[in-house]
Amino acid sequence: MTPPSPPFVIAFQPIVDVETGLTIAQEALVRGRGGQSAGSVLAAIPLPDRYRVDAEIRRAAMEEALRLGLPSTTAALTLNLYPGCVAHPEFGVTRTADDAVALGFPLDRLVFEISEMEPVDDPEALAVELSALQRRGLRIALDDVGTGHARMPLLMAWRADGAKIAREVIMGLDLDPRRLEQVRLTLAQLNAFGLVPVVEGVETVGEMQALRAMGVRAMQGYLFARPGIGVLPVPVVP
Repeated sequence: MTPPSPPFVIAFQPIVDVETGLTIAQEALVRGRGGQSAGSVLAAIPLPDRYRVDAEIRRAAMEEALRLGLPSTTAALTLNLYPGCVAHPEFGVTRTADDAVALGFPLDRLVFEISEMEPVDDPEALAVELSALQRRGLRIALDDVGTGHARMPLLMAWRADGAKIAREVIMGLDLDPRRLEQVRLTLAQLNAFGLVPVVEGVETVGEMQALRAMGVRAMQGYLFARPGIGVLPVPVVP
């Protein structure tokens, strides 16, 4: 009997270096088979099954990235991850790393974005787990800096490889001096930690230009490419 299809599909959205136009990474995004958003898909998963399905999504993303030939490009694959899933004995990152080896997906091309969807109860303990993963060649990024539970103190406990600034933080910054200054301060903090920032949700040329003037090169958003299902979208920098 053929196993039932999972209730999700994988989409990809590129992160682009706006100076060179090259794709830095493809972020794997979950979508419903009827086009439902990631939030809708994840909200429909019973809490006891959350981490199991999260691991299934990560494996499906690697399988789809392999099918589409991502390893033959220079781009990394970015996977989202619940903080509580990092060290889970069955469904954590160790399982995903083992899945990658079994599938033939290079570990040094994987980036895990630690999601702000749930709080981190023990940042120091999580830091130990993340360091062990980094020693295996995996890269770690803090997602949605400036929103939710993704606060700057986490960067003090973790030695992340990167950080992503959320759309809610940068939206309309070219038209709002106070928001522009807040983004400037956030970038200064990330630079102090030695992190190269990625800014997501860039939708206008004005936002891109304001960020570029502050030294940001890695960006993601509808301005460059929308998420694509069954393809690795090619970003276009205006």
